Amino acid sequence: MTRIGLFPLRTVLVPGASLRLHIFEDRYKKLIGGCIESGQPFGVLLDRNGNEVGDDLDPAPVGTTASIAEVVHLADGRMNIVTRGEQRFRVERVLTKKPFWTAAVSYLDEPIGRGAAAAIRAIAAERFTDYLQALLALFGRELEDLRMPEDITASSYLIADTLQVEGAVKQSLLEAPTAVERLRAEIVLLESETQRLRATGASGRRLAPSGDEPLPVRFSLN
Repeated sequence: MTRIGLFPLRTVLVPGASLRLHIFEDRYKKLIGGCIESGQPFGVLLDRNGNEVGDDLDPAPVGTTASIAEVVHLADGRMNIVTRGEQRFRVERVLTKKPFWTAAVSYLDEPIGRGAAAAIRAIAAERFTDYLQALLALFGRELEDLRMPEDITASSYLIADTLQVEGAVKQSLLEAPTAVERLRAEIVLLESETQRLRATGASGRRLAPSGDEPLPVRFSLN
């Protein structure tokens, strides 16, 4: 087992995804400062209470380590950081809660799983394309190009990260024991969400784009 610092958030980080954070609480200044100094990652967990500040935290048991890719230092020790999800882990034992949570964790394997993985990936890619087209249409935009990773596990995490669903649903995708099981669940989600988005578009509703981003940009406060 490995000891790491934990950062409970209202969002789910999956391997391969980027997450930007604004660091302003003293405890997380210490956590991130230590990670920058040591070059070690920290663990991101979904807080099931929906908090990012205070002490009323209920972290999910499975999360993803985050490596720090970029740091912008601000006044009063605050920071803006860009992180990248690396490896799933399971909390085996909480060690401390002050000044920030730390835990002994075990890292999870990434099995592909049983079944026609390549065929399931192809179906998921088709449904993902349909979903993105329906989502972008609400912003008055079109899907120009989509290149799915050849790696089945990476594809499953790309879809999980992009899906605009609530945290508990993303958490269930993160916890899927195999990539094939994750893709199967995502196919069902993509089909239902695409139908919902198309119904929204048919009603005449349109969303205003934010800057140059056609999709919401995840930027969490701590």
